[in-house]
Amino acid sequence: MLPRRTTCLLAAVLTSAALVVAPVRSDAFGVGGTVTRTAQGKTIPAPKDYFGFAMGTTGRLAGFDKIKQYFSLVAGRSDRVDYQVVDQTTLGNDYPALFVSAPKNLRNLRQIMRDNQRLADPRVSEQEARRLSERSKPVYLIEGTLHSTEVGNTQALVDIVHRFATEKSPYTDTVLENAVLLVIPSGNPDGQHLVVDHFNKTAGTPYKRVYPDLYHKYVGHDNNRDWFMFTQRETRTRVRLEQTYRPVAGHYMHQAGTGGPRLWTPPYDEPLGSGVDPITIQSANTQGQVAARALTAENKKGVGSDDAYGIFWNADVMGYSTFIGTSLFLTEIASAKDLAYPHTSADGKPLGPQNKTIRMLQPYDKNSWTLEQIVAYAKTGAYAGIENIAKNPESWLYNNLYQVARNGARLPDVEPGTPEAYVIPAGQRDPYAVYELLKILEFGRVEIDQARSAFTAGGKSYPAGSYVLRTRQPLGRWIHQLLQKDVYPEKAARKCADCPLIMPYSETTDNVALLLGVDAEPVEKAFSVPLQRVQRVAPQQVRMPAVPRGAYLVAPESYGVAHVLARLQKAGVPVFRAGEKFSAAGRTFAPGTVVVPPTPAARRTLQEVSAATGLPVYGSNEAPEVEGFRLKPGTRVGLIRGANNMPGGWMTWMLDQYGVNYKVVGADDYADLAGRYDTIVLADGVSKDTIVKGLDPAEHPPEFAWARGVGDKGWDALGDFVSDGGSLVALGSGSETARELLDLPVDNAAPTDRSKFNAPGALLRATYKPDVPAAWGMPEQWPVWFNRDAAYRITGAATAASTYPSDGDLLASGYAHGTESLHGLANVVAFEVGKGQATLAGSEITFRTWPRVTWPIVINSIYHGPSEKTRPPGR
Repeated sequence: MLPRRTTCLLAAVLTSAALVVAPVRSDAFGVGGTVTRTAQGKTIPAPKDYFGFAMGTTGRLAGFDKIKQYFSLVAGRSDRVDYQVVDQTTLGNDYPALFVSAPKNLRNLRQIMRDNQRLADPRVSEQEARRLSERSKPVYLIEGTLHSTEVGNTQALVDIVHRFATEKSPYTDTVLENAVLLVIPSGNPDGQHLVVDHFNKTAGTPYKRVYPDLYHKYVGHDNNRDWFMFTQRETRTRVRLEQTYRPVAGHYMHQAGTGGPRLWTPPYDEPLGSGVDPITIQSANTQGQVAARALTAENKKGVGSDDAYGIFWNADVMGYSTFIGTSLFLTEIASAKDLAYPHTSADGKPLGPQNKTIRMLQPYDKNSWTLEQIVAYAKTGAYAGIENIAKNPESWLYNNLYQVARNGARLPDVEPGTPEAYVIPAGQRDPYAVYELLKILEFGRVEIDQARSAFTAGGKSYPAGSYVLRTRQPLGRWIHQLLQKDVYPEKAARKCADCPLIMPYSETTDNVALLLGVDAEPVEKAFSVPLQRVQRVAPQQVRMPAVPRGAYLVAPESYGVAHVLARLQKAGVPVFRAGEKFSAAGRTFAPGTVVVPPTPAARRTLQEVSAATGLPVYGSNEAPEVEGFRLKPGTRVGLIRGANNMPGGWMTWMLDQYGVNYKVVGADDYADLAGRYDTIVLADGVSKDTIVKGLDPAEHPPEFAWARGVGDKGWDALGDFVSDGGSLVALGSGSETARELLDLPVDNAAPTDRSKFNAPGALLRATYKPDVPAAWGMPEQWPVWFNRDAAYRITGAATAASTYPSDGDLLASGYAHGTESLHGLANVVAFEVGKGQATLAGSEITFRTWPRVTWPIVINSIYHGPSEKTRPPGR
């Protein structure tokens, strides 16, 4: 039976955050050795005795199952710790969290949660905010191993939890009385199982100890780049915890490479985005310096700050919680060799930067670095950060929760130049894109309004039903961050007038409206319009037509058409796509329109997809008199993703979301590619070496044999697959691999000299030819994602589906210079190769699933290659 305090807490989480919560496990594990008797009179074994080795022992890593069991035991025997399973992961593992505080705080945790949520409401009076700050307790979130190979931090958290569960001292008393620790042992539990279990299983074998593939099913190391699209389950779990408990600080424990500072801590580097409240940044920088002071006092050398991790430009890496008052306290500790073995410098010199500066007062003076040191540095930094908040609870609560929310609610006053609102006009070309944008904002708890009548704002007329996102609300900064046109601060992002321009740690734009293909228009001045609050975002309501005599029709302009095609294929419904525009059902339909016979199976499928996406379905009593293409029934798709290749992982997520019939191409498949696949997709990041060399079977266990190299014979087999009638779709750098494979008549003309041209993750203007099958449904002009990618000059027989304009600056949002170098070059090009087809997209148009407006190019190419030219059914 659960303790009463835990039962209340679980109910609170279920109500506020809609998380799946499992009961606390309180099994009594029989262990020997040194134990500590708690206030409840129960004994808690020290980690060394429970696991059989101390955390940080060279060559030893505690598995995550055993760690979860230990935390459950601690919670069962200590009234200072609650252990919960707050969700299930992508692979079905437990996602645990612990709450650590004084018993009375844990009993009162539901009230603390309510008080902190109320503090984050700017409509609360200042007097009430002061009262709540005095009564409540700040929550301090601390998370390990979001990146699963950064193993030392989760090991350190075992010691940290044990200390607070057992120690009676002025330090622990202060922390436990004045704060609540929200401990996430691993931000990616699946990865801990994969990485640490692999490490332990390969001990004493000839295999490499480091897990060789993605340590998250879909995104691998990119799981810290999902903080505004919220695509992954683990992302959404943590965000819900943050929304529920409103931590004033989040200590995100990471590790870096072997050559940098032994521990990096804030202050952060440039650039600074306009959407960040200065309170959260100053507080984060303070946390970093408090940690640095503690490490220095313990003679832990090699602590650096500044000159790195300029993460406060884009929402993808600074995190959602920054916008709700959580100060992002990042620590990056140097890694060991093969996860848990000493790293030693090859030349015998001390590791890390050796210049003594304000940014590193004490360079590291040894030539080796161990897991034990990683754990020790992690604990010192954590204890200092926790104590700083516990000694100033009221200030942290009032400033980070109340002041940040209040600043957001009056953003145009606080940040001059910020628009009063963004308007999403009704009647856009892609209702599914509008729906997905609003769902993102809804998950972020944005207040979304809808106009009840037509109105004028900023000198422009908008129809009834348009959405209004006012920036005078608690999440005003986040709205502005995601919808503004990003203009890079070229003057501010330099240390001096003549110093090099500092690029952000991540990309240079996160304009989610442009990425999805939605018009979101800023309105600079206040305006009046009758509004109604959107209580729940839902797809556009559409009605199915009466059963037609000729065909059902679905226009191609939405990337949601991918759902239509995949579902119809799965249902076994014949699908025809028009090759030219035509008129029917009282309107004009563009090339690529989906034409389906009026069967019961077709109606049932289209009705389901239409309700889920908001895409309208039309009926025509006559099949259109146009030529086009009949999709191959059950089109078989292969994905060459490459081991540990994040773009390939993201592609699997997209293909899974849309229900595409695909498999990852394995080494054994190259013996008969045509017998297994109709279309093969080459993901960004896949090179010739990925295919030819792959993973060495002598260095990796048999379960990774799928990714072994297939040699020149396999390479040639892939080329033969295309020339013998198969279809190849190559994305991003994969397009260069395809160009080499098939000797295609294009040259990559994008300059590689960054002084002449650079677009490091920006949106550039592009044009499309919607009459070319690869670009069916695309607007004639819309920005495309570009991140130092290829751009092609066509030298032979080929068809360009998308090109860069021949005039003006191409930058649409973010940072780029020298874009005239791309004038007139092609991005998406289609080729006839023998009996088959190849389509190249030089830029990574699927980057982290962000630029969904260009997803039709991928889907069109996947299904069009194996299709057959014909006339529609009934003609």
